[in-house]
Amino acid sequence: MGSLSKPDLVAEIVIFTAASLDGVAAFISPFMNNMLQRPEIHHRVMAEIDAADQRGGLSLPVAKYEETTKLKYFMACVKETLRYNSPAVTLLPRIVSNPGYDLRIDNNGKTMYIPPGVQIGASPYIIHRNASVFGPHPECFNPARWIPGEFLASDFTVTEESIKRMERFGMWWGFDRECAGKNYAYMQIQKLCVEMLRRFKWHTGKKEGLLDDSGKGFRYEQWAVGMFWDQWIAFEDRGLQVPS
Repeated sequence: MGSLSKPDLVAEIVIFTAASLDGVAAFISPFMNNMLQRPEIHHRVMAEIDAADQRGGLSLPVAKYEETTKLKYFMACVKETLRYNSPAVTLLPRIVSNPGYDLRIDNNGKTMYIPPGVQIGASPYIIHRNASVFGPHPECFNPARWIPGEFLASDFTVTEESIKRMERFGMWWGFDRECAGKNYAYMQIQKLCVEMLRRFKWHTGKKEGLLDDSGKGFRYEQWAVGMFWDQWIAFEDRGLQVPS
């Protein structure tokens, strides 16, 4: 970065800011939908945030990024949303560099040589539903797979090592050469979602503002980024006392 001029740095900041808007929006919609469709998860997240507020663990008027990372269950929901509804679901192609790449193609160690100059990629949607990496029932939204001791399965134990492995194979920010705005996006995602939860009660709603008890979720299409329709949500002020 030392070789960049001030105008170049300004341009980079503008690009990061603009790029993060789509990614953050493509995260927040499924995050909210996952909460609303699973009341037991929503209630547990709310209880964790309220407990943190009561012990002074969340700053006012806005929680600090470092404080949000200490909310263990909230962070598990963030990671599970990134896995289950990745903001970017494109193949994220890469050009193979010299001297080529030995691509592993089965569990027995068999490989295929990919010569330099070839473009390769993988689908985040498929990778994130690999049970050998992310545990049983990867087609289900379950934050417990990110918390040691909570995921109960005879053939899968959540440990710090298994979490690191899931993060290693997670493609929500790309793979190896990750998104340069990753940390900025995390800050936006965590601070915004915590504040939305601590300040408002969420209800599924219709366009007219009437509550909808059908349990029907929003429509979600996975294109280059997640696209959403029919997500009507009613917000009720929880009465958080914010100093002026």
